[in-house]
Amino acid sequence: MLPAFDRTARDAAYLTCTLLTSIVAFVVWVTALTLSLTFGILIVGLPVILGSVGVMRWTAELDRQNAQLVFGRPVRGHYRSHRAPGLFTRVFRTLADPQVWRDFAWLITHSVVGFAFGVIAVSLVLSTLSLAVLPAWYWAIPGGYDIGIINVDHLFEAFATSLLAVPLAFITVWVLRGMAKFHASLAVELLGRRRY
Repeated sequence: MLPAFDRTARDAAYLTCTLLTSIVAFVVWVTALTLSLTFGILIVGLPVILGSVGVMRWTAELDRQNAQLVFGRPVRGHYRSHRAPGLFTRVFRTLADPQVWRDFAWLITHSVVGFAFGVIAVSLVLSTLSLAVLPAWYWAIPGGYDIGIINVDHLFEAFATSLLAVPLAFITVWVLRGMAKFHASLAVELLGRRRY
């Protein structure tokens, strides 16, 4: 029972972190793309492109580390060397690195899938917990608490309804595990291999 609880807690933590990093990913990729396209045609835009790639790499690294909650080890990216004597050559080498484009694809994908999975995970966990302790707070809602067609406005109804938390908990554990494994596998696919 304890390993299952630990696994579920790790999945919930992973998906909660996923929700937070998906918001960061969205801000980073939109800002990086906008600034790079706006200033990229000017000579002053070349450092902006390099800076954008650096910030995208840092953001992707958050998810590489986060994958440790699912797989037990972080993911490692495989970047080519971007060092070059001139600014133009360095930008060219940076943009020719496939891992840079995989990071960019990850940020776009993660900002959508990660956000959706994170919202679903947090909603399921909070719904399960609030249903389990329904007798402690049902009375605070004027007119009673509505669950579908059921209106809970008496203590006995609250205790009876709180038993629904048990099947909801099983559903929550199953959904969290599936979402965490799918999302982390997607991270491995785009961000690199698992470290051994």
